[in-house]
Formats: sequence, structure tokens, C-alpha cells
Amino acid sequence: MTPLIVAVFDRLHARFFDIDDAGVRELDCLASRGMRGGKFHSDRQGSPGWGERGYQQRVREDTKRHLVAVARRLAALERRRPIRDLLLAAPGGIAGTIKSVLPPAVAARVIGTARLNPTELTHAAVHRAARASVGRRERDAEAALLRELQDGLGTGKSVNGVRETLRALAKGQVHTLLVRPGLLPEGFRCAASGRLVPSRADCRGEGDAVPVLDLVGAASEEAVRQRGTVVTARSTALAREIDGLAALLRFQ
Repeated sequence: MTPLIVAVFDRLHARFFDIDDAGVRELDCLASRGMRGGKFHSDRQGSPGWGERGYQQRVREDTKRHLVAVARRLAALERRRPIRDLLLAAPGGIAGTIKSVLPPAVAARVIGTARLNPTELTHAAVHRAARASVGRRERDAEAALLRELQDGLGTGKSVNGVRETLRALAKGQVHTLLVRPGLLPEGFRCAASGRLVPSRADCRGEGDAVPVLDLVGAASEEAVRQRGTVVTARSTALAREIDGLAALLRFQ
């Protein structure tokens, strides 16, 4: 599973979890001091003297201070664990309210929100929420890739098929290499040009055709070397669209 930090918070409490393939590990929690007691009891922080409006304003200020403290803790965690994405979870619909006080580097790591209560929580529930959030993100990302691939075929901004994709790779055009899972074709590398090709005939005029046992692996390494991204399709919809290999292009 993708390494992930899960922050579960309410108005006064926050718990933090580090999740990876090894499981769920709880980190140090956070508790803030806020107003206690009901709205209209004279022995509880002078509520009736302020009136309900004043009381509610105090609640909002306490909540804001707590969210700022949570944001600071998340910033510290981001510095110590920079490869972690972040899931924000809270009861009701307040999980998204913290985004406005998150530092940009932390906000960029947020992959979604969930509804969890920090005072009624198990590690299993955190893990389920994390897996669901990662799954949603992957599905959304692949749906966007599918749309970009389909739209690009008509405008020259994408290519589909092993031969066309390898040709674009040789020109340094590939921004994102898309791979259909289970594809294990052999291919060749042209000795003179270094170009990857699916058949010996493609090397005509470019030197000997040197066999390549793992054409997809070699193409993936080349895409990474060119600072591109390699995506192996997980969804059936995207995998079905890819004719072995496909690519989104930097330029035509």
C-alpha cells in the first residue's frame, strides 16, 4: 500500500497514523484545551454574561486554534516523512476545513477526506478508510488518464500501440508511458541508433537488431531516464483501451 499519514481530528482532539505495507502505527496524539460545560451556566467560564453569540464565537476561536495546532503537527510530520501522502478524517463534514490553514507543501499531499471520530476509533477502521481513499484516488487518476488518451488520439497529443509508442519514445516525446498489465513481449534494440523496436525489420538502416527479452521493462527504463512517468493500468477500462503500450506526449 502507498505510504500514507492519516490525521483523525475533531474540535479538541487529533490522532495521527502512519500506514504502509507493514501495517498501521499510531504516532503521538494531540489534545487542545477548549471550552468546557454548557452554554447557560454561570459557573462555567461566564457563558451567560457573553450570551450565546459570544459563546459560539469562543467555540469558533478554540476550534481555529486547534486546527492550526493540527496543521503544525502535520507540517512537522511532512518534513520527517516527505514521501507520505495525507488523508484527513473527522466526524461530520469538518475534515475539509483544515485545508485553509495547511502549509502548501502539506496541502499538496492531501489525497482526500473521510468521516472518522478520533475518540471512537480502531486501527482496523483507519486502515479501511486509508485503503478506500487510495482506491478512489487511483480510480480517479486512471479515469483522467483514459480521457486524456482518448482525447489526445484525435489531436496528436497521444499515441496508442507498441510501434507508435516506441517511435515517440525514441524522439523524447513521451510524458506518460501507459502499460497494459500482463504484456511480456520480446523486441529489439537497433545497434546504431539505440532505438527500441518490436521487430527486426524496424531496424533497417539502423544497424543490427539486438534482441531485448523484456521490451516493456526496457521501454519503462527509457521513459524514466527521460524524466517521464510510467503507469501500469489497474482499471479494466484503461487496460482495455491500451494496445500493449500507449503514451501521452510532451509535444507533437
